Amino acid sequence: MIWPFATRQDLNVKKMLSRILNAARLDGDTFRELRDDSSATVQSVSLVAIIGLCYGAGLGFFGFFVAGISLLDVFTIILIGLLSAAIIAFVWSGTTFLIVTKLFRRTIGYWGLARPFFFSWAPGVLFILMSSPIPIISEIIRAAGTAWIGVASVFAVKHAAGFSAQQSMLTFIIGVLVLIFILAFIQFLVPVN
Repeated sequence: MIWPFATRQDLNVKKMLSRILNAARLDGDTFRELRDDSSATVQSVSLVAIIGLCYGAGLGFFGFFVAGISLLDVFTIILIGLLSAAIIAFVWSGTTFLIVTKLFRRTIGYWGLARPFFFSWAPGVLFILMSSPIPIISEIIRAAGTAWIGVASVFAVKHAAGFSAQQSMLTFIIGVLVLIFILAFIQFLVPVN
């Protein structure tokens, strides 16, 4: 196996589901366990993929039910959701890792931070419910899921890096500002018509 999967990976679905529920409940012990358990790397990356698929399916089927888009378009949206989730997860976790290690000078490996951070996305399984044909329900679910992920990511960083709540919140705010800057810069370079 190649790094970061050099250790034997835990593919126990029951354990993964338990971790998903505990991460959604903002359980600090679960985030610390994920930080220290290198065998959970595949679980954490798989969860990001699941969340991306849920988001894409929620949007795609909402479009299918409301706007009448084709099933091919739904499939395309699902794949875009998957790809987008992977890119966002790695860019956001990388940005957070740089803030934690360079700004706050904490010693933690990338995967030690990324595993709990990726599991903080657990509330994103709710995105599948965005497929409701009632637009207001879809928007409420999207907003609630996004807010819950934001709060969970603050808790994940707090427990994984051994931060205070204030340091973790500051890390989140700086990370979001950096990501907004990156997106603005990309839109400046490649204007969308």
